[in-house]
Amino acid sequence: MERMKNSMAKGLAAALVAGGLVGCASDPAQTAAEQQQVAEQIDTILTQPLGEEDYGGGERCISTRLYDSVEVLDTRHVLFKGRGERLWVNTLRSNCVGLRKRDVLQFDLRGSQICNLDTFTAVTNTFGWQRTSATCSLGDFSPVTAEQVAMIEAALDTKKKKK
Repeated sequence: MERMKNSMAKGLAAALVAGGLVGCASDPAQTAAEQQQVAEQIDTILTQPLGEEDYGGGERCISTRLYDSVEVLDTRHVLFKGRGERLWVNTLRSNCVGLRKRDVLQFDLRGSQICNLDTFTAVTNTFGWQRTSATCSLGDFSPVTAEQVAMIEAALDTKKKKK
């Protein structure tokens, strides 16, 4: 099983490179096409079949006791890091205007779970100034491996370098 996961990870990494993630774009139409391509690559990574005993399908909610920290990947994806090396990527319902990698997320929770459609605001404190993002809405939680997170981050880094 582990050999199959490693093979799949290498194949996806090769597909990311072969998929045209190298180069520059200055044309707005080309930039939009590249953003769509990166979004499709992330969707591909998130839908890769893994052993159901390890990861299963997407989840509508996770218990607040299952995760320790939250990391912003980009304006559309947030990583929840849990105990026992459990990881979930949440694809937000839409782009979150003003969301940045170092932001602290303030969730509007209604119980002991965080769920699809729950909202949050991102806050950044810089030199005594507080900046907040728009209110953003969560999507489903996709259980992922550390290898998948690395591939998603590589795709997002490549997208950022093109700008």
